[in-house]
Amino acid sequence: MKINLKIISSAFLSASTKCESLDEKKLVPKMMLRRRLTRGAKIAIYLASKVGYKQERIIFGSAYGEVKATVDIVESIYHKTLLSPTAFQNSVHNTPASYLSILSENQSEVTTVSDLFNTSLSVLKTGAIKALRGDRLLLLNVDAFNFEDVEDINNCGVSHLESGVALLVEVTEEKANMVIENRKNSEISPSLWQMLEIYNQSKKLENPIVEVEI
Repeated sequence: MKINLKIISSAFLSASTKCESLDEKKLVPKMMLRRRLTRGAKIAIYLASKVGYKQERIIFGSAYGEVKATVDIVESIYHKTLLSPTAFQNSVHNTPASYLSILSENQSEVTTVSDLFNTSLSVLKTGAIKALRGDRLLLLNVDAFNFEDVEDINNCGVSHLESGVALLVEVTEEKANMVIENRKNSEISPSLWQMLEIYNQSKKLENPIVEVEI
């Protein structure tokens, strides 16, 4: 089965250590909520704003989840110190999508996908099936594993520790002019490659449409 998705808008963000200029104060005016945000949540909220997100259903993908929060919990256990309630709350994979939903007062469906290096592909396939309902969807894929001593533990073999891709899509009967490619990129995690390639291709096309094979 093949489903064609029209790429209405797209956005990409990546940095070797920390993504800057995420418009946090503008996008998240409430200070208490802003202070609770993980790096992944800040990136997801920023990318959603760039593609014109307006309470659409969300398909969110992350290969590694909230690594920094998990590291904080492990360190607390190791040093026998008090566990941070915020770190515990933020340690699940759907944290960025949840904060985005809270911020936007979104009551629509949120689906979280984690499939290691196939995460982008799984987000696209899940999004294609969900899009058959006929509404627009926000496809998000974010990985942020910038934490202290990451180089000594495991940086997953990439030079950019924070990356994210967002695609606002809808199903279409129009002919596809793109196919999903798994083009290698040494800077970011393979878990984002397919969606990054769609972002790159869509910037060169007037009416980008990708074919997704289920």
